[in-house]
Amino acid sequence: MDILAILQENARTSIAEISRQVGLSENGIRYRLEKLEKMGYITSYTALLNPRKFGKKVTAVFHLNTIPRSTPSVIARLKDMAELDTIYQTTGNFSIMATGLFEDTEELNAFVTKKLACPGIVDFSFEVVTRKHKEGPFSI
Repeated sequence: MDILAILQENARTSIAEISRQVGLSENGIRYRLEKLEKMGYITSYTALLNPRKFGKKVTAVFHLNTIPRSTPSVIARLKDMAELDTIYQTTGNFSIMATGLFEDTEELNAFVTKKLACPGIVDFSFEVVTRKHKEGPFSI
Protein backbone atom coordinates (compact mmCIF):
# COMPACT_ATOMS: atom_id res chain seq x y z
CA MET A 1 0.00 0.00 0.00
CA ASP A 2 1.38 3.43 -0.84
CA ILE A 3 1.49 6.54 1.32
CA LEU A 4 -1.36 8.34 -0.45
CA ALA A 5 -3.70 5.33 -0.22
CA ILE A 6 -3.03 5.08 3.53
CA LEU A 7 -3.74 8.78 4.04
CA GLN A 8 -6.92 8.58 1.94
CA GLU A 9 -8.19 5.84 4.20
CA ASN A 10 -7.26 7.73 7.37
CA ALA A 11 -5.51 11.11 7.28
CA ARG A 12 -4.70 10.73 10.99
CA THR A 13 -2.46 7.70 10.44
CA SER A 14 0.81 8.35 12.23
CA ILE A 15 4.09 8.57 10.38
CA ALA A 16 5.29 5.57 12.40
CA GLU A 17 2.32 3.50 11.19
CA ILE A 18 2.77 4.60 7.57
CA SER A 19 6.45 3.72 7.89
CA ARG A 20 5.59 0.25 9.14
CA GLN A 21 3.03 -0.36 6.37
CA VAL A 22 5.21 0.74 3.45
CA GLY A 23 8.56 -0.47 4.77
CA LEU A 24 10.36 2.89 4.78
CA SER A 25 11.98 4.81 7.62
CA GLU A 26 9.98 7.52 9.39
CA ASN A 27 12.39 10.14 8.01
CA GLY A 28 11.79 8.73 4.53
CA ILE A 29 8.03 9.09 5.02
CA ARG A 30 8.42 12.67 6.34
CA TYR A 31 10.56 13.58 3.31
CA ARG A 32 8.05 12.10 0.87
CA LEU A 33 5.10 13.82 2.58
CA GLU A 34 6.86 17.20 2.49
CA LYS A 35 7.67 16.68 -1.19
CA LEU A 36 4.04 15.69 -2.00
CA GLU A 37 2.79 18.77 -0.14
CA LYS A 38 5.24 21.16 -1.85
CA MET A 39 4.39 19.72 -5.27
CA GLY A 40 0.67 20.22 -4.58
CA TYR A 41 -0.38 16.55 -4.59
CA ILE A 42 -1.55 16.91 -0.99
CA THR A 43 -3.42 20.17 -0.40
CA SER A 44 -4.74 19.58 3.12
CA TYR A 45 -5.46 17.08 5.83
CA THR A 46 -9.10 17.37 6.75
CA ALA A 47 -11.97 15.68 8.51
CA LEU A 48 -14.86 14.64 6.29
CA LEU A 49 -18.17 15.25 8.02
CA ASN A 50 -21.13 12.90 7.77
CA PRO A 51 -24.11 15.11 6.79
CA ARG A 52 -26.60 12.57 8.20
CA LYS A 53 -25.16 13.08 11.69
CA PHE A 54 -26.04 16.77 11.30
CA GLY A 55 -29.62 15.95 10.30
CA LYS A 56 -29.01 16.41 6.56
CA LYS A 57 -30.65 13.31 5.08
CA VAL A 58 -31.52 14.63 1.61
CA THR A 59 -28.90 15.46 -1.01
CA ALA A 60 -29.99 17.27 -4.17
CA VAL A 61 -28.13 18.07 -7.37
CA PHE A 62 -29.13 21.35 -9.02
CA HIS A 63 -28.64 22.38 -12.66
CA LEU A 64 -29.11 26.08 -13.32
CA ASN A 65 -29.17 28.23 -16.44
CA THR A 66 -28.35 31.88 -16.01
CA ILE A 67 -28.34 34.99 -18.11
CA PRO A 68 -24.63 34.97 -19.09
CA ARG A 69 -23.86 38.45 -17.77
CA SER A 70 -25.60 37.55 -14.49
CA THR A 71 -23.60 34.37 -13.83
CA PRO A 72 -21.01 35.99 -11.49
CA SER A 73 -23.69 37.66 -9.35
CA VAL A 74 -25.78 34.47 -9.26
CA ILE A 75 -22.74 32.49 -8.12
CA ALA A 76 -22.05 35.11 -5.44
CA ARG A 77 -25.63 34.73 -4.14
CA LEU A 78 -25.44 30.93 -4.26
CA LYS A 79 -22.20 30.96 -2.27
CA ASP A 80 -24.07 32.69 0.57
CA MET A 81 -26.71 29.94 0.73
CA ALA A 82 -25.82 27.61 3.60
CA GLU A 83 -27.83 24.77 2.06
CA LEU A 84 -25.47 24.50 -0.91
CA ASP A 85 -22.40 22.40 -0.35
CA THR A 86 -20.63 22.57 -3.71
CA ILE A 87 -21.02 24.97 -6.65
CA TYR A 88 -19.49 24.50 -10.11
CA GLN A 89 -19.58 26.80 -13.13
CA THR A 90 -20.03 24.47 -16.10
CA THR A 91 -20.34 24.26 -19.86
CA GLY A 92 -23.04 22.39 -21.75
CA ASN A 93 -26.77 22.48 -21.16
CA PHE A 94 -26.47 24.34 -17.84
CA SER A 95 -24.14 27.09 -16.66
CA ILE A 96 -24.05 26.11 -12.96
CA MET A 97 -24.22 22.80 -11.15
CA ALA A 98 -24.55 22.68 -7.37
CA THR A 99 -25.19 20.14 -4.64
CA GLY A 100 -27.22 20.87 -1.56
CA LEU A 101 -27.92 19.17 1.77
CA PHE A 102 -31.33 19.26 3.41
CA GLU A 103 -33.05 17.79 6.47
CA ASP A 104 -36.05 16.58 4.49
CA THR A 105 -38.01 17.18 1.29
CA GLU A 106 -39.99 19.98 2.96
CA GLU A 107 -36.79 21.93 3.55
CA LEU A 108 -35.69 21.17 -0.03
CA ASN A 109 -39.02 22.41 -1.44
CA ALA A 110 -38.86 25.58 0.66
CA PHE A 111 -35.31 26.20 -0.60
CA VAL A 112 -36.39 25.77 -4.22
CA THR A 113 -39.44 28.03 -3.98
CA LYS A 114 -38.09 30.73 -1.66
CA LYS A 115 -34.36 30.95 -2.32
CA LEU A 116 -33.46 29.39 -5.66
CA ALA A 117 -35.87 31.38 -7.80
CA CYS A 118 -33.80 34.55 -7.93
CA PRO A 119 -32.94 37.15 -10.60
CA GLY A 120 -30.49 35.94 -13.22
CA ILE A 121 -31.57 32.29 -13.07
CA VAL A 122 -33.71 31.62 -16.14
CA ASP A 123 -34.21 27.88 -15.71
CA PHE A 124 -33.27 25.14 -13.28
CA SER A 125 -33.88 21.51 -12.50
CA PHE A 126 -32.87 19.30 -9.64
CA GLU A 127 -32.66 15.66 -8.70
CA VAL A 128 -32.62 14.03 -5.29
CA VAL A 129 -29.77 11.60 -4.75
CA THR A 130 -31.16 8.23 -3.68
CA ARG A 131 -27.87 6.37 -3.15
CA LYS A 132 -24.16 7.11 -3.43
CA HIS A 133 -22.20 4.33 -5.12
CA LYS A 134 -18.71 5.81 -5.26
CA GLU A 135 -16.79 8.75 -3.90
CA GLY A 136 -13.39 9.44 -5.39
CA PRO A 137 -10.18 10.37 -3.62
CA PHE A 138 -9.97 13.82 -5.18
CA SER A 139 -11.48 16.97 -3.77
CA ILE A 140 -12.82 18.86 -6.80
